[in-house]
Amino acid sequence: MREKISIRWAFIIGILFISTVITAMVLQRSLVWGIYLTLLFSLLVLYSAGISPKISLGWILQGVYDAKEVYGLIILIGLNVSMWIASGIVPTLLYFGFDMIHGVNFLPFAFIISGVLAFFLGTGLGTISTIGIVLFTLGVSINIPGGLLLGTLVSGAYIADRMSPISALANFTMKVLKISFRVYFVKMLKVMVPTTLLSLAVYYFIGLNYQGEIQPGDVAYYQGLLGEVFILSPLLLLIPLGVLWLSFKKLSSSYVLLFGILTGFMAGVGLQGMSLYQGLRFLILGFESPVSSEFMGSLEIGGALQMLEVVLVVMGGIAISKIYEGCGWIAPVIERVKKKSKTRGQLLLNTGLLSIVLNALTCDQTVGILVPGTQLPKIYQEQGLSREDLGVMVANSGTALAPLMPWNVNAIIIYTITGVSALSYGKFAVLNWLAFPAALFTAREICRILSNFKPITYKN
Repeated sequence: MREKISIRWAFIIGILFISTVITAMVLQRSLVWGIYLTLLFSLLVLYSAGISPKISLGWILQGVYDAKEVYGLIILIGLNVSMWIASGIVPTLLYFGFDMIHGVNFLPFAFIISGVLAFFLGTGLGTISTIGIVLFTLGVSINIPGGLLLGTLVSGAYIADRMSPISALANFTMKVLKISFRVYFVKMLKVMVPTTLLSLAVYYFIGLNYQGEIQPGDVAYYQGLLGEVFILSPLLLLIPLGVLWLSFKKLSSSYVLLFGILTGFMAGVGLQGMSLYQGLRFLILGFESPVSSEFMGSLEIGGALQMLEVVLVVMGGIAISKIYEGCGWIAPVIERVKKKSKTRGQLLLNTGLLSIVLNALTCDQTVGILVPGTQLPKIYQEQGLSREDLGVMVANSGTALAPLMPWNVNAIIIYTITGVSALSYGKFAVLNWLAFPAALFTAREICRILSNFKPITYKN
């Protein structure tokens, strides 16, 4: 059933969504307030238009219920992050990364370190708020401009949101599209390998202009803090490698994350001397450092409670998207995408543009994944394209470009943390900009080989 309500309400609700989310960020309040105020307003609009709460709430509850597996995954990711910090996995990566910092070209180094850590931490924003702050501080100390430095860090960090096996957004994309990590990851590599190498080359040549030496004392200070709190061992890195291997074996994401949590917990108890009480506390509240310092404080992330807000944000985004669908506001957009997609190349292009526009309108990446992921798979299947192709396009368009939009949740939080706006760092996030054209080119080449880009027709 689809109710017809004036399309102008779709624009009003969209503007309200943006306004309330930005206001919540400015006032340093939870995003939940902005999203759920918009949802309440939307329900009042529907009620005034003659749609009973039973119908509108039915849409919402069905949509929220359909994505129930995603919420569990998000919580598991929060548990995994806290355990990988408490067990020494992430600190070990940081410690040995700092060992390589002396005498290197700092920009490509920062790009590589942020990308590697993000892949194993599973969160772009979490990477920026932890190792990103340290690298930002070190880079500024040798007079690298803040915008250039942060753009480099964002390029590396947001690799996580597109292809890490323990990323909330990557797992959300795979769950919505019902695709396996293995096939999705292989397709992503075809885009990410050349773009990452090209981005690395760009940062290398730009970095030649900033060859100041990082003070050994600064690095030793951070390493000293890590060594004081954790027992560090390269053997700990076997755990994330095991998680990656299990992901390739097509094991359920939930089981993969449980493996990471349990092995991290055992390493924390056996190697770090963590008590069972401490471990349970970390799982619920996130890691808590016994040493008071700004650097160690940046590692106090993860835990179930911190991820509850993420779950509520995802639920809110799903609820609002279901209202748009129920009111018949999404169907014309999808029809227009189909109408404007005379070739497979155009279909891929319009998919990416749709995801970007949705992310721009909602300040968050969830709807930019959810709407194309639920509305377009049938179209892709009819034209000989896979769900993984759709996932790669969405991940490398809306998901990749979202942190470069100044009004986006990611950009606002990054600005709050660093004082550098998306207008300053966005133009230097090379990998994010390259992602969409590279994904489009890769998919178009495959299509050209398969069908020589003949015009397509859609089944009714």
